[in-house]
Amino acid sequence: MKTVSILGAGRLGGALALALSDAGCTVDKLIFRTKLHDELLGWERLETATLKLEEVESIGSEILIVCTADPEIESATRSVASLLAPGTVVLHTSGSLSSEVLSPASENGNPTGSLHPLVSVSSPRAGAASFKGAYFCIEGSADAASAAEEIAGSLGGRSFSIATSLKPLYHASAVLASGHLVALFQTALEALSACGLDRQTATDALLPLVESSVKNLSFQPPSAALTGPFARTDLEAIERHLAAFEKADLGGVARVYLELGTIALELAESNNAPPAAVEKIRERIKLAQALSK
Repeated sequence: MKTVSILGAGRLGGALALALSDAGCTVDKLIFRTKLHDELLGWERLETATLKLEEVESIGSEILIVCTADPEIESATRSVASLLAPGTVVLHTSGSLSSEVLSPASENGNPTGSLHPLVSVSSPRAGAASFKGAYFCIEGSADAASAAEEIAGSLGGRSFSIATSLKPLYHASAVLASGHLVALFQTALEALSACGLDRQTATDALLPLVESSVKNLSFQPPSAALTGPFARTDLEAIERHLAAFEKADLGGVARVYLELGTIALELAESNNAPPAAVEKIRERIKLAQALSK
C-alpha cells in the first residue's frame, strides 16, 4: 500500500485520512494550516502525525494529497514544494481546477494530477464511509494518474480520466447533479410549505419521493425514469400547476418549473410521447416564460 500525506484537515482531508488509514495505507502526515476539523480531535482511528504546516520539515510520502479550498491550492503547494521528496506524486481534490494549479510542485520535478471524488462529503466521519463504490475523476501526468487510480481503488472506488482542459465542464456536471439538486429541493420545499406544512414536515414528506426517483435512475435511463405530467403530456395538470404558482405568488418557483419542464418534455418526446401533445405543451411553456419576463 502507498504511503500518503494529506495537506488540509477539513471535511474532505479528514475523510480521506480516515478512509485511507482503514484501507491499509500509511498516512504519514495530516497537515493543517489553521486547525483540525473538530471531528478529528482525539479520534483514535486516525493513527498518524498531525502537524501544523509550519512544523513540517520534509514530506517523504509517495503521495501528497492537497485538500485545501480551491483558492488556496496553489499557495499551499508552493509552501511545501521545497519539502517534497523527488518522487512524491502531488494530487489535489478540487473538482473544477486541473493539475495545472499544482505548478509549484511540477516545476520542482514532481508528478502532478487531480483526484476528485464524486460524492458529497459533509463531515470526516460520514465521508470516510462514502468513498466505497464512488467514482473518482482523474487527470494529470501519467505517473500522477496511475497513483490516483491506485488511491481510488484502495478506497473501493472506481475511476475515470478526462482531458485537463475539460475539468471545469466535468465539475459543472457534478454541481448540476448534486448542488443544484439540493437547490431544487429547496424550491420544492417552498412550494409545499405554501400549502401550510411546516418546513420539517415538508422535508419529511418530499425526501422519500426524491429517494425513489434516484433509485429509479439506478436501473433506468432518465427518459424511462421520468414520471409526472410532462411524462404523461398532461397539459391540464400543467395548467393547474401554473395557476397555483400564480395564486401563491411563487413566480420564482414557476420559472424553475418551466425551465426543467422543457427538459422533461424532451425526455418524454424521446420516450415516444404523442407529438401533437408534446407540441401543445411546448407552446404553453414558451408563452408562460414570455409572460414571466
